[in-house]
Amino acid sequence: MKTKIVKRSICISLCLMLLISLTACEKKASDYEAYVKSLITANYLGITDEYVDMTGSNEEDAEAIYLQNVTRLADNLSLYYGLEIATDPELAPAMVDLAKQIYGKTKFEVNRVYKDNNIYYVELTIYPIDILNQTNDQIVEYVNNFNAAVDSGKYNDYSREEYEYEFASGIIGILASAVNDIQYGEPEVLKVRIITTEDSYYIGNEDVRNIDRCILNTDTEQMMNAPTPTDATEVTEDAGLPAATTTDSESTD
Repeated sequence: MKTKIVKRSICISLCLMLLISLTACEKKASDYEAYVKSLITANYLGITDEYVDMTGSNEEDAEAIYLQNVTRLADNLSLYYGLEIATDPELAPAMVDLAKQIYGKTKFEVNRVYKDNNIYYVELTIYPIDILNQTNDQIVEYVNNFNAAVDSGKYNDYSREEYEYEFASGIIGILASAVNDIQYGEPEVLKVRIITTEDSYYIGNEDVRNIDRCILNTDTEQMMNAPTPTDATEVTEDAGLPAATTTDSESTD
């Protein structure tokens, strides 16, 4: 049975939302650096020990947050490249594994902790992962060649599933081949504000979004406009599940 095949194009937006816990229980200035570092390493590198120790969370919840974060990236990469692989038993987990590898290249430094007008700040330098620009020319060439094959009738006898698999596997392969030699954009310096209460401290949604924006460079050469990240999500210690919020949030013991 022949399936109608359409030419492929690349979407121009990549929606990012950080899933992160915003609670820490000890109120010590010396812990602020370790706290911010633990949030980044837990969410992007899957290194959760320090995060668990500082927040009082459990290992299972911390691992679930990391899995949600890499799955979010996998879903958005699929959306970005127009890949219909959500139900594919091979490519869906392959994309999640690719997302883990990409975030595994997260590179950042904590520069200093300082106090200004009785407010503590943690200054970070983040080196944006630039894999989208790095592979852009190769992927554009691949899409053009794929479209030429569509025009030639190569995929006329493919089922829709076979056609989507063929296209997606090529995109995933290009990205995977670039991971080991990944490139970075110009480093960005961020000032993260520590918001304190009587019995806890945390970072606000805007700083969460700024960290997420800097981890992976989504300002690709193909984009007409820079993407706008969505609001952050708070994860409570009790449930370990995301609850959407559009304002700065806090949790207490």
